Amino acid sequence: MSDFQCKFYLLDGAETFSCKEGDAEYVIKIADRPFPDSLLSFVYYDINSWEPRFHEAERSLIKFYQTRDTTCLKPVQKLLDDFKGEHPYFFYLWLDWSDQLKQAEAPDCKNPTRLLPHKELAHVPSNLATMQQQILRLFQTVLDASITDVGFSIRVQAYEQAPSLQKFDFQPMKISFEFVGEKQFTEVLYPQSMYDLIDFSLRKCVQEKIMMRTCKNCGRYFALTVHGSTEYCSRVFDSRGRTCKEVGAMRQYVQSHAQDELLKIYRREYKRRFAWIRAGKISQEAFSAWSKEAQKEKEKCETGKISKDEFAQWLKR
Repeated sequence: MSDFQCKFYLLDGAETFSCKEGDAEYVIKIADRPFPDSLLSFVYYDINSWEPRFHEAERSLIKFYQTRDTTCLKPVQKLLDDFKGEHPYFFYLWLDWSDQLKQAEAPDCKNPTRLLPHKELAHVPSNLATMQQQILRLFQTVLDASITDVGFSIRVQAYEQAPSLQKFDFQPMKISFEFVGEKQFTEVLYPQSMYDLIDFSLRKCVQEKIMMRTCKNCGRYFALTVHGSTEYCSRVFDSRGRTCKEVGAMRQYVQSHAQDELLKIYRREYKRRFAWIRAGKISQEAFSAWSKEAQKEKEKCETGKISKDEFAQWLKR
C-alpha cells in the first residue's frame, strides 16, 4: 500500500499541489504564475532528451528482477530525483516510484515485476511527448483565439471527429468539491498518476474556455487570461532575462521610430518637389507620378527590401 496522498486544485488563479507521505508534507504552489502557465510550460518541455536515461533505468530494473540486488535500484532513484525538479507535474512520478522502490527493497517483496513495471517507466517520455502533441492540436483547433469565424461548440465537435490518436484521451478521475485555503469551495483532484495532473489542467482550460494565442516573438502559445489584446507572452526570451513582452515592446518602438524617420525623409523631399510645381520646374503630372513611385519605395524600405540610405538616395534622384 502506498503511504502518501496528493491533492491538486486551483484557487485564486494559482495552482496548488500538496502531498502527504507519512509525517512529511510537500506543497508546491505556483503563486507567481497564473493558471495555466504550468500546462503551457509542460507542452514545450524537451521531454525527448530524457529518453536515454529512462531506458537506462529500465535496464537496471530488469537486472534487479534477475539478481534482486538492491544496488540496481540506485540509478532508478537517481533518475527520479533529477527528473522531479524539471516540472511540477513530474513530482508525482518521483513520489510514486520512490515509494515503490522502498517497498521493493524490503526482503519480503515477492513480486518486484508487478511493483516496478519496467515498461511503464520506460514509456514515460514517449507518453508525455504524445500528450504534448495532442494538447497542441487541441489548442490549434479549439482554443486558438485567432479562430473568430467558427463558434466554440462547433470547434469542439470538429475536434471530437478527428482520429482518436490525434485527440487527448481524457480519463475518469477522482475529483471532490472541498473548502480549501480557508477561502472557498473548489474542485480538488486526487491524482492516481502524473498524467492526471495534465488531464485536470487541460480540461479546466476547455471548461473555462481559456483562449490561447501564439506569441509574435517566440511563436509559442500563451493564455489570454488578463488582456485579450496582448500579442506577446511573458516567457523569458534571451540570456539577458528579457521577456517576450519586453523584447516585443522594444521591437515595436524601434519599428515605430524607424517609420517616423522614413516619414521625415519622405516629407522633406515631398515638400521640396511640391515647391518645384509653383516654381514651374516640374508639372503636376510629373509630381504625382513621382509621389506614387516614392510610396512604393517607402513600402520596400518598411518591409526591409531596401535600406534607409538606399531609400534616401532614391528620393534625391
